[in-house]
Amino acid sequence: MPLDLPSYATLSAMITPAIFLTANGSLIISTSNRMSRIIDRIRVLNDQRDSICRGAADLDFKSARVDHIQDQLRRLLSRSERIRYALTMLYVAFGAFVCTSLALAIDVLCGNKLVALPTGLALIGVSLMLASCVNLVREALEAIRSNRLEITFYRDLHQRRIMEGGNVS
Repeated sequence: MPLDLPSYATLSAMITPAIFLTANGSLIISTSNRMSRIIDRIRVLNDQRDSICRGAADLDFKSARVDHIQDQLRRLLSRSERIRYALTMLYVAFGAFVCTSLALAIDVLCGNKLVALPTGLALIGVSLMLASCVNLVREALEAIRSNRLEITFYRDLHQRRIMEGGNVS
């Protein structure tokens, strides 16, 4: 028995949000990976700070190192908040796209009286994806700033060793 044309059109329309779901899912995976890397970096810096503060580390310029670690941890916390907001928006967008697909089916069952519902849900999902992308760009820029500050810190540390006539490798 051939498919009824309106039913086929409905099924086709319900699959359309899958493109957004796929893109959104990719963003969720990559954003979760970014969060994991931030968490790992926080743990490493906390261990370094703890080691320096207990006197277990055989390092020079301990005060400067602790200050640098504190600054890096502050930046990482800020970045993790941006990632958390982005992930939340991405998950809500994912839900909006799933609801869009369901709303399309419900709209057909209601005789096309809910046309604005699936469109509105799709707009919400796309808007949340855009907002999360903007947030992720801002987080990436902060990551680059942190890397530059870390490079500058170690260059300055190297220069301090040279100026004090210390062992420079």
